[in-house]
Amino acid sequence: MPKKKEEEVLQLRAENALLRKLVEDLRKQVEELVKQINIMQMQLKDSHESKAEQTQQTAALQGKLDELLFQLKNLNRKEYGSKNERHNPRQGPPPGVDSDSNDSSDTAGSDQEQNDDASERSARLKNKATKEKRPRNHKKHINNQDIPDKEIEFNVNPEDRVCPHCNTETEFVKHIKTSLIERVVNSLLRLVQKQEVRACPNLKCKDYIVTASKPEPLFPGSYAGPGLMSGIIVDKYADALPNYRQTKRFRRENAIIPRSTQSNWMIASSLTVEPLYELLKREVLLSKVVQTDDSWIKIQDRRLKGRMRKGKITSYVGDKLHPLIFFDFSPDLSFQRNKEILRNYSGFVQCDAANGFDELFNEGESKKTEVGCGAHSRRKYWQCAQDAAYELVCGEILEIYRMLYDVEREIREQDFEARHSARQAKSKPLTEKLKEKLLELKDSLPPTNPLMKAVSYTLNHWTALNQFLDDADLEIDNNACERAIKAWVLVRKNILFTGSDRGGKAAAIHLSFIASCNRLGIDPLEYLTDVYSRINTMKTSELEQLLPDRWLKSKENRKRS
Repeated sequence: MPKKKEEEVLQLRAENALLRKLVEDLRKQVEELVKQINIMQMQLKDSHESKAEQTQQTAALQGKLDELLFQLKNLNRKEYGSKNERHNPRQGPPPGVDSDSNDSSDTAGSDQEQNDDASERSARLKNKATKEKRPRNHKKHINNQDIPDKEIEFNVNPEDRVCPHCNTETEFVKHIKTSLIERVVNSLLRLVQKQEVRACPNLKCKDYIVTASKPEPLFPGSYAGPGLMSGIIVDKYADALPNYRQTKRFRRENAIIPRSTQSNWMIASSLTVEPLYELLKREVLLSKVVQTDDSWIKIQDRRLKGRMRKGKITSYVGDKLHPLIFFDFSPDLSFQRNKEILRNYSGFVQCDAANGFDELFNEGESKKTEVGCGAHSRRKYWQCAQDAAYELVCGEILEIYRMLYDVEREIREQDFEARHSARQAKSKPLTEKLKEKLLELKDSLPPTNPLMKAVSYTLNHWTALNQFLDDADLEIDNNACERAIKAWVLVRKNILFTGSDRGGKAAAIHLSFIASCNRLGIDPLEYLTDVYSRINTMKTSELEQLLPDRWLKSKENRKRS
């Protein structure tokens, strides 16, 4: 082979080897790039998944933030805003009015109250540390107080003045004096009760001694008259005046009736009228419809670390044929007492949709029918309407509720048939329109959204909320019961707590009679004074005539005659 060609072949082989090396290097680079591409694709996928997760978390956090802001607005409105729930689409603050103008004065007032509480607490601690014994106040005794006196004599009956053994006229021996504090035209008066005691002068009949009878006290050892006792109860449970404030008022009238004495009197007097209270409960539970609602109560319990626990007061409102109200006390927040009271009741129970009340209707073979509260449902949309984001859609729903309540106002005084016909003709189409609107809104927002919670509440309790359409004896809402329980809320705001379970039960008993009197338009002071004056002289079978509705009819009959 020529030398030139051999060189060309060698050169070509060298170039081929170089090219192969380059190809091998390129193949390795491609493999490395493929690996990097795969890694980058995995990272990109993880990034997308992470972004989706972050987006989901952001949406969840935003939902929680919206819910918290909604709750904060509601709390601020409850604390500083108007208490009514009227809906006015064109409402707005008057020009030039600053909603925070009173904050400084409120803060100053709260600081002053805190300072007063701190100084009072430090004074108590100082007295306890020095262990100073206060001198006993003997003026608490009824006979040592500066109260005007009025003597009332109780003479022996003429037929008892003659000794039955020897037919001899008895002679005066002495008067047995007992004192009673009574309220007369908003002033205290000590009634000195003088019981005449007579004895036979015949030496053979010294054993015959007769004493004039007098009215029985409210409870053994009591020196509180019916009027005074009724006044203390009405002041506390009708006018929300705590016992310690009443003590100050009594001092202005030169009488010393400590708070502890008043508390003991109220517990003892509740035991006196407890049989009448049981009759009141039985009468309410004869109703076709019973409305019920509850509210908490603080109970002093020295066995606990914080020395306080929570119980509750529950109100039960009877229907038009049984126009009475009773309250029940529970030492805890459970619904066990509600179940016990309504265990044998068969009829309609109108209440809100609290979980405890739901249990009343989940029991096997329950004869109770649940009736919902339209005001509770409407309130949720009204709260949402205060937010500009939901004002338009909630305004449409609130307008439907307004028309429903307009129908109720029109037919309030009409008979059963007229009410039923009007509800079927006017209210039923409105509820159908409301349901269509709610179904459109359903699932349009996250479940935690306040508006979706309101929609879910209404749809989940749709049957109970529309019971009033089929029975004219039912009400559209539970407002009558809420007004009754509000009386207790005002009392609780002033008395703060009750000292024991016995005190809580006494509060429920006294509230029952006062609420029933208020419903019937009776003066509770007049009613309770009459009840306490007569109840200890009546048989158990005669107590029904002291129920507020029977008492009112008897009073009206006496006026006619």
